[in-house]
Amino acid sequence: MSARTRRIPHASAGKGTPTIAASKKRKAAESPAFQRTQTSHSKTGCVFRAARDYLASVYGEPAKKHPVAVRSKIVKAEPADNVVVKAEPADNVVVKAEPADNVVVKAEPADDDVLDAALNGGGCDLSAAPSSSAAAALQLEPVTVLDQLIRTMLSQNTTDATSIRAFRELKRRYPRWESVRTASAANVADAIRVGGLADVKAERIQVILNYLYETRGGELSLEYLHDEPDDEKIKAFLKQFKGVGPKTISCVLLFALRRADFPVDTHVWKISLALRWIPKSATREQAYDLLNSAIPDDIKFDLHVLLVEHGKNVAGNDPGAELRRIASH
Repeated sequence: MSARTRRIPHASAGKGTPTIAASKKRKAAESPAFQRTQTSHSKTGCVFRAARDYLASVYGEPAKKHPVAVRSKIVKAEPADNVVVKAEPADNVVVKAEPADNVVVKAEPADDDVLDAALNGGGCDLSAAPSSSAAAALQLEPVTVLDQLIRTMLSQNTTDATSIRAFRELKRRYPRWESVRTASAANVADAIRVGGLADVKAERIQVILNYLYETRGGELSLEYLHDEPDDEKIKAFLKQFKGVGPKTISCVLLFALRRADFPVDTHVWKISLALRWIPKSATREQAYDLLNSAIPDDIKFDLHVLLVEHGKNVAGNDPGAELRRIASH
C-alpha cells in the first residue's frame, strides 16, 4: 500500500498559487531557529516517544480513557417511520428514524479499533466524559465526522465544560442535523448560548449544513471523507468554511477520520515552547507544521491527548522537571 493511501497517512504539502500567508509560513520555516529544530527532530523520534511513555505512566494509556470509535453510515430507512436499527456493539441500544428524515444512522465498530477522543479532541475535560461503554458513546458523544466538526467549532473561545454543555444542549433540542439546519438562527444560538459567541457560531454551523444539503443531495453527512485518501484535499475543503481553522481541521482528521495528525491547542503549544520542541517565536500554526513533521505518526494520537491532559493538570502549562529532563536528551 502506498504512503498516499495508507490508513494513517502523513499529509504532503499541497500545490497551488502561493499566498501571502503561505509565503510567511515558508519564510518562518526557513529561519535558522526552525532549521535547527527541524534538524534535531529529524534525527530521532526518541524524545517524543519518551515523553509519551512518561505521560502515559502518569495519566494512563489514552486508548483506555475514551469511548470506542465508531464509523457511522447513512442508509435509507424503508419504510421511513418506525424503523429500528441495532448498534453493534451496544447494550441493546436502538435508534429510531424520524419520519421526516427518511434516514437512519447505523453505528459500526471502527475497523482499526482506534479509541475515539472526540470530546477531548475538541478540548474537553476528561472528567466530564461519560462511561466508556458503547451505549454511552452512541447516546451522548459525537461519533460522526460532522459531529466532531461542529463539536470542535463549539469549543472555540470557551472552556471545556461550557462547550460540552453547549453541544449536548444542541443535540437535546435538535437530535437531527436537519432540524438544526431548518431552525431559526436565533433558536440555534439560544441552544448553544452557554458556550459563548452563540450568534456567530450558530450562523457558521447553519452555513455548513446548508452547503451539505445543497451539494450532497440533502444528505447532512461528512462520512464520505473517510474515503478520501488525500489529507490536503480534506483540509482545503474544510478550510473554506468560516470558523474552521487549522486546529479544528486537525481535530477532525485525528479524532473523526483517524488520520495521523497532531492538533496544536493552547496546552500543546505552550508545553512545546517550554520544552524547546519549537522556537520561541513559533506561532500555533507554525508549531502545527513543525510538530507534525517531527512527531512519529504512530504516537500522534497518544501524545496529543496526553499533552492536553497534562496541560489541564499543571499550573501555567509547566511541563515539570521530569518532562524537561526527558526533552533535553
